[in-house]
Amino acid sequence: MGNDKPRIREVALTGQESPTVKTIRLYDPPTSDAAPGQFAMLWVPDSGEIPIAISGTEEEYSEFTIKHRGETTSEIHDLGVGDKIGVRGPYGVGFSRPTGPAVILGGGYGVAPLRYFYQSNSSNVPLTTLIGATSAEELLFVDELDAEIVSTDDGSRGHHGYITEVIEDVLEGKDVEMIYTAGPEPMILRALEICKSRGLDLEASLERVMKCGVGLCGSCLIDGFRVCKDGPVVGLDQLDEFSEFGRWTRTASGKKEPI
Repeated sequence: MGNDKPRIREVALTGQESPTVKTIRLYDPPTSDAAPGQFAMLWVPDSGEIPIAISGTEEEYSEFTIKHRGETTSEIHDLGVGDKIGVRGPYGVGFSRPTGPAVILGGGYGVAPLRYFYQSNSSNVPLTTLIGATSAEELLFVDELDAEIVSTDDGSRGHHGYITEVIEDVLEGKDVEMIYTAGPEPMILRALEICKSRGLDLEASLERVMKCGVGLCGSCLIDGFRVCKDGPVVGLDQLDEFSEFGRWTRTASGKKEPI
């Protein structure tokens, strides 16, 4: 069976991760076999379809961690066990498998795909996790990812400020080969600068408006790079070539706007 036709699944489990973030679990073998960093398109009848990163798997079940942002995410947040949702995918390019010590850098809702990365790799290589959010109540998966340092914009937990402000201190005492990151674009840009200055490698999961998920509509373009098809995970060299990343984004209508 192809992956481009929605599969109707029942919600098997739900969990509230923060006031604005919820996780749902679905029986869906195709996405349960995906690579960390890949995503699926979730479809709610009479509402819409949105791209959501896979945040975890267990046997043939997949988990999706969704931030409340608009009409479709609101509909998903209202789903309970036994309710139905459409799934297609998995799509995109995922993270590479780490071959040595690495840092996981997650900001806000971006921690979701990194959770699946941690599940898949933490037993094989040393992983140091840094997590940031706007406030303590919005921090995600801190205990599950055994976060070494957390930060909050308002100072309600951990470092008061941005998580990027502590990266270099953490790197001073560690033999690290790679940073894996997802979150706000300014955070990823700062991580890119740090990796370039220290000779480290980097992979980042990007987020853009996606309508088709298969590289046809162009809504997710960054300098011609199709986030849905060529990404969402991108390496350091490609990221360093983008002129729009961290500076421009596109609305649902395709309009280009400064970040």
